[in-house]
Amino acid sequence: MKKYPADEKNIRPLGRTLFLDDMRYMDWCCSGAEFMFTGTEISVEIWTDWILDEPWKTIFQAYMAVYINDEELPRKKFALDAGTNSYTIYKSEKAETVKIRLIKLSEGSFSKAALKSISADGEISPTKPAERRIEFIGDSITCGFGIEGSCAEEGFRTETENSAVNYASLTAKRFGADHSLISWSTIGLYSSWSDDGNINNGWIMPMLYDYTDLGLEGIIGAKEHFLWDFGKYPSDVIVINLGTNDVSYTKDIPERLKGFERAYADFLRHIREKNRSAHIICTLGMMGDELFPQIENAVRSLNDEKISALRFDVQKEEDGIGAEKHPNTVTHKKAAEKLSEKISEVTGWKTV
Repeated sequence: MKKYPADEKNIRPLGRTLFLDDMRYMDWCCSGAEFMFTGTEISVEIWTDWILDEPWKTIFQAYMAVYINDEELPRKKFALDAGTNSYTIYKSEKAETVKIRLIKLSEGSFSKAALKSISADGEISPTKPAERRIEFIGDSITCGFGIEGSCAEEGFRTETENSAVNYASLTAKRFGADHSLISWSTIGLYSSWSDDGNINNGWIMPMLYDYTDLGLEGIIGAKEHFLWDFGKYPSDVIVINLGTNDVSYTKDIPERLKGFERAYADFLRHIREKNRSAHIICTLGMMGDELFPQIENAVRSLNDEKISALRFDVQKEEDGIGAEKHPNTVTHKKAAEKLSEKISEVTGWKTV
């Protein structure tokens, strides 16, 4: 078996990943690595910061998935055990050439992960990027939080968080596009989720957006910040799905609503600064659309013909509800259909 480092000579990074000290950190949902492989067996060495020191902490394990040759369903889905371990991700009786995609299904706010090396009995090489690229900025909905849960009363587990079947991944697949998810549960744009009615702005999306993985840096003891290279990975379309958590603070208080609207407009200006030519679509609604009027106002205030708003339909009881009242696969499919229509409208893209 030959050991390969997870650098760009051997793999193509998916989403925002950080390559540091020969480790490919892949924390964001759907981040990972893709490569071609010719041989019979391949394994990966992966590190996670997850520690099982209490039985209940099994709900926070990081989950990975392996897809072969763009198949609909993963060949393998597995939880990462504590520390660094080796996992066989592909094995066949005879040598053949296959495309392998290794992605993280769960979000970085619960458990971190890093690809340390790839061991194979044959050759590997990076795949080519898609012609289109979509970036999704959001909260737990965009993470696929609770998407595979059985009911609204079910508690959260990373096992039922599946970013590969959420509205973002389904939409990207419709257009044959690469995509990245910048999403974090409970996060807001103006205020993250507030239990006590006070503003919670110590960790909001505008703080994270410019960085490759700001939530990782403290965990690994980084001595510097790692800015994301927007020029190296330009997005054609950017979808923002924020505001669901902000409403816990804004409520119906006029000055707070206005504050959210101003903050949203400021964030849009910043995104435009970093992404000069991208179409930006501002969405909200799957778990409530109370702040959509403020989003529309913010969009209008920029007078930018490549920025538009799209209201998602609020999830319905008859479609089923996922864990902790989050959208399930049915609702995500409906949102993907609506978003795909909007993307086709503003870009002229056809689905594949």
